[in-house]
Amino acid sequence: MNFIPLKEEDKETVVDNNQSRWFETKHLHADLKSRSVKGGFSTIAGQVFSFVINISSTIILARLLTPDDYGLVAMVTAVTGFITIFNDLGLSSAVIQKENINQQQVSAVFWINVIISLGIAIIVALLAPFLVHFYDEERLFYMTIVFSVGIFISGLSLQHSALLKRQMKFQNLALIQAINSFLSILCGVLLAWFGFGYWAIVAIMVLFPSFNTLAFWIACDWRPSFTFKAYNVKSFVKFGAGITGFDLINYFSRNMDNVLIGKYIGSVALGLYTKAYQLLLLPITQLRNPLNSVALPALSTLQNDREKYKSYYKRFLFILAFFSMPAVVFMAVFSEELILIVLGDQWIAASSIFQILALAAFIQPTLGTIGLVMITTGDTKRYFIWGCINAVLVVTAFFIGVQWGVDGVAKAYVAVTYLLLFPSLYYSLQGSPVPVPLFLKEISLPALFSITCGVAMYFFRYYFESLHEIILCASGFFIGAVLYLLLWFTSRASRERAKQVLEIRHVLTNKFK
Repeated sequence: MNFIPLKEEDKETVVDNNQSRWFETKHLHADLKSRSVKGGFSTIAGQVFSFVINISSTIILARLLTPDDYGLVAMVTAVTGFITIFNDLGLSSAVIQKENINQQQVSAVFWINVIISLGIAIIVALLAPFLVHFYDEERLFYMTIVFSVGIFISGLSLQHSALLKRQMKFQNLALIQAINSFLSILCGVLLAWFGFGYWAIVAIMVLFPSFNTLAFWIACDWRPSFTFKAYNVKSFVKFGAGITGFDLINYFSRNMDNVLIGKYIGSVALGLYTKAYQLLLLPITQLRNPLNSVALPALSTLQNDREKYKSYYKRFLFILAFFSMPAVVFMAVFSEELILIVLGDQWIAASSIFQILALAAFIQPTLGTIGLVMITTGDTKRYFIWGCINAVLVVTAFFIGVQWGVDGVAKAYVAVTYLLLFPSLYYSLQGSPVPVPLFLKEISLPALFSITCGVAMYFFRYYFESLHEIILCASGFFIGAVLYLLLWFTSRASRERAKQVLEIRHVLTNKFK
């Protein structure tokens, strides 16, 4: 038997056929319900594990490191994070969203990401002297260089991660996230224990994407071809441009407070500010992220059915408000005790910042859902315009607030959040299936009952402040939780509303009729 070598085009066909299982999605339709349920529970389990790991590491590292250490890292990430928005250009979202893709397209997207990541890594490295001069802090030089290496490594796994999501491999993704979080944090804690200071935080932030890259390449055996044709990715770039534009504006407005505090007040103040903000958002994101991750595709699917869209959104919004609002009120009332328990004595100055930021965090999780409405209804132009308007006003508020120190920045953020509340609602929801009165109605009872419980918890804390902080917090939480639940049973209407919380399973599995 004579051996006939394959032609080059035949070799490409073999490769394409071998890799095609990562591109096809028709087989998912037959088992979509089961995959959605498993995906929902995998996401929740991953969030729970992530929360335990993050809160544990926060407790340990806060006692091994100083506000100055965290402030130094925040000085670098506030600037480098702005640049890394260009790392993906929304191309991964396009790979997930597009109905039909092929080996040539995904390979082209992969090489674009690699080139962009390398370019960004070089730019960040070149920024090191500038950051040293801008903040007048020599320790930032080598930190910035190390961050640049992590940026390049992270760009190598973007499409592998996207393909895993496209195939709804949520269990694999949750497992990778959990293991890599644990390993990177363990390395950081060991470095902090042996006295490496801020390098412990840097290690966590660089090792996590490095471990992710390795794990994604193992879990997804897709490999890029060494080909590139511009026409293959034209639609991908167009799709990702709007996402990148908003992310760019949004990041700028959300991080200018860190830049200003680091520049005009110092690393210690910045460390207190960023740690207070992170601690406040930690429990909220564990609820918001899994809900948002399933609400986005669900609402996108329902965009042509206004009644079903509105029905799903109102339940999603109510459940988010039901849990997030009382949680923020509790944290605001017992801010000092929580700081002492979680972070330790050296962070007590962050308590006042924590309380001020809690005022904004009270409404932010629910207000943030208007972005989902604009995206899922295809109104990305309005989404981008509002992002620009919001960014200008928020940054202006930061420049004004920094004149009065860290507390001034926090108060400015709260002020602009509530001043923009109604304008943002009326502008963003205009023409959508969600009227402004519906939004206000869904959050009204959770807000009212949360504030009522907050008053009760405040007086409890006032009269029993001599108790140990752990006992005081635990007792206050129990009293607040019991009162909150009792308030929902004060009338038939509120009881009916509370029953909607039981429908969280349907929100996570996209099963609302």
